[in-house]
Amino acid sequence: MRRFYEKGEMAKERRGGDRKSQKFEEKRKAVQTLLYLPPELNIKKLWRMYNKDHPTLKVKQHFFRNIFNCCYNIGFGTPRTDVCSTCLLLDENIKKETNAEIKNKLIIEKRVHRLRFKAFYEILREQRSDLLTMSFDCQKNLGLPKVPDQSAYYSRQYNFYNFTIVVGSSKAKLTKDNIFSYVWNKTSHNKGSNEIISAVHHFLTNLEFKEEIKVLRIVADGCSSQNKNTGMLAMLGKWLTIEAARHVKKVEIIFPVVGHSFISHDRIFAQIEKDLKKREVISSPEQYQEIITQYCKLTPLDTIAVQDWKSAYAPIIKPTTSWHLQFQKCKRFFLTRSKTNNLLVQGEQSYRNDIKVKKTITKKNKSITMVIPDVIPANQIIPNKAKVTDVSNLLKKHYGEQWKDIETLTFYKNIEARRSEQEDLEEISEISNDLCENGFDDVNLIV
Repeated sequence: MRRFYEKGEMAKERRGGDRKSQKFEEKRKAVQTLLYLPPELNIKKLWRMYNKDHPTLKVKQHFFRNIFNCCYNIGFGTPRTDVCSTCLLLDENIKKETNAEIKNKLIIEKRVHRLRFKAFYEILREQRSDLLTMSFDCQKNLGLPKVPDQSAYYSRQYNFYNFTIVVGSSKAKLTKDNIFSYVWNKTSHNKGSNEIISAVHHFLTNLEFKEEIKVLRIVADGCSSQNKNTGMLAMLGKWLTIEAARHVKKVEIIFPVVGHSFISHDRIFAQIEKDLKKREVISSPEQYQEIITQYCKLTPLDTIAVQDWKSAYAPIIKPTTSWHLQFQKCKRFFLTRSKTNNLLVQGEQSYRNDIKVKKTITKKNKSITMVIPDVIPANQIIPNKAKVTDVSNLLKKHYGEQWKDIETLTFYKNIEARRSEQEDLEEISEISNDLCENGFDDVNLIV
């Protein structure tokens, strides 16, 4: 206790009882000092290279392998995927540049680029008692039906969409309690800004905010057709001014550096896709939902009100070219309420420096509260005839001519029925138009 009182340190274990700190010491050091060779190399290639360079000291392959595995802490890397194009371009330019001055400029440019995306990830890791962070994104389109047939590669298919929202910073543990998924297929709704905005709006209106939460931080990639658009800002502005709890004072929207957008939901997508690879056949949307439900709280999009935000904000919000900021260049947006209960928007092009210019984005004599979107009815989309035919042929090749009798394929049977009904209506309309024209031509006006 004296040591603790004087130096603030606990007494060290001197009786030989501390075994845990040393138990994995060697393994920990080995991992820290592990070197990675290029992925195109392997032990056999290294053995051949060694024998070629040292013809007088040739060894057998098993001897070389044993020494390599036991005496060296070396591994082989894996090929990189989804690498930032800017990073690759700068690396290549630095390699081939011979002018020292230009090369230094490229090195500085690369360093600034790295500092920018590191600043973004620092924001993503931030945790505060008054801050709630959420991120969202769409998974890649999933094909329906998923079959191992070779012809599926060339055939059109229906798309199944998964939009996932994760609550918490990048340090937060991912569980079903903080992961929420909205799913739909091509026949219920399109995949556009209205669907994404409506899903986020539904989530926010049903999310309980603790009393200490004052700032809502939203992180998403900069896809203009889904996330980074006027409709999203309009919806968040209306939610903040009318629907949000009064203790929520500000909404932050953060967009990553292009090429460095790995966020929490990408880990969920990786787990889902890993499970999908184990399924040879997926014939219905319910089977996709069954897999996604293992990781997320699932909500079908056709069970919520999908609203037409794009048409609703057009007469209220000014075009982005008339805003006080450069919309596309901004990486951060801050939304706050004005004294007149309107929306104030602040845009920043960097992650650390703030200009702090807040202005309204609504037109003259307009308020963000005037944005009232109409509901888009669900299940009104009928795929075109060519796609329906392709899917039908694919099902025939896999299940046979009597595929419509299989209960699990009712989804496709209903689509074909809707397609046939629409074609019948179009034919009736064409016939009635022809009759009307012919009847008018045959009228005898001679008295």
